[in-house]
Amino acid sequence: MKPFRCPAHQPRLVIPRNRHLRRPMNPSAANTQSRWDGWLSRGASISQIVGIGLALAGLFYTVIPLYQKAAVDEQLARREIELKALEAALAEVKLETYRLRRDNYARVATRAAADECSDVVRGFRTLPQDTRESVPQYRIRLDVDVVECVNRYLARADEVKELNQADLETWRTWATAMAVELEEQRQVARQNIDQLPKKASSDPSVLEPDGEFTKKADEFLSRYDALLSPEKRQERQQRLFAQRVETTQTRIAADYRHRVSVRLLRELEPKAWRDERQKRERATRSEVPAAGATPQP
Repeated sequence: MKPFRCPAHQPRLVIPRNRHLRRPMNPSAANTQSRWDGWLSRGASISQIVGIGLALAGLFYTVIPLYQKAAVDEQLARREIELKALEAALAEVKLETYRLRRDNYARVATRAAADECSDVVRGFRTLPQDTRESVPQYRIRLDVDVVECVNRYLARADEVKELNQADLETWRTWATAMAVELEEQRQVARQNIDQLPKKASSDPSVLEPDGEFTKKADEFLSRYDALLSPEKRQERQQRLFAQRVETTQTRIAADYRHRVSVRLLRELEPKAWRDERQKRERATRSEVPAAGATPQP
């Protein structure tokens, strides 16, 4: 059996339920409730707007500055690394420039000191016009004090400010010991020169042997000894002896000057500087072929 349905064109009677439980609504309470609902909805909207504003303000004043600060710190750290690398390269260039300047000054000073302190020029210099001594006497003079001469060059190096204090002290310590040793050799050479005539009188073998030309000349002149008087023969022998003594003295002075000149020229510069320069030169020579090498196909 089908349920009864009311036709659509006939309105159905709705029976109100629980009509006895409903209370009549107060109009003033309804108005108050709707007013509070409006204010609450407005407050919620305003709070959302304020929240969005605070979020935007926090993003603008906290997140963005922190990000910018982190980016600036990263860039600053990168620049600091680059600056340190440039400072290290600049310091290396300055150090290399100073080493080159030091080596150049030491080389020039060493050559000048080798010539002056050994007095090697005296063996080739012409006799001064105001001197009254003979040429051999002028040649055998060893008047240059090596210690005083080397100290003059060290003082000059301190005046020109080409070397720093540490290198200057290193050079002074190195050169002073060598100068003292060479000065002792000068005193020994002078003593040998002064004592040579007396030693040669008792032992002629200490004298320099005659050369081939001198021997032939003596042999030729000895043929005419019979024609000379004893006084002339003795005078001739004394003159030959004096010549041999002067030759030996000149040889002693020349050997001393040559020895001192070579020693100063090779060793006046501190050994540490020479070793350092040789190491740099070897490194440079090894880098040049490597830089100019072409890759093999």
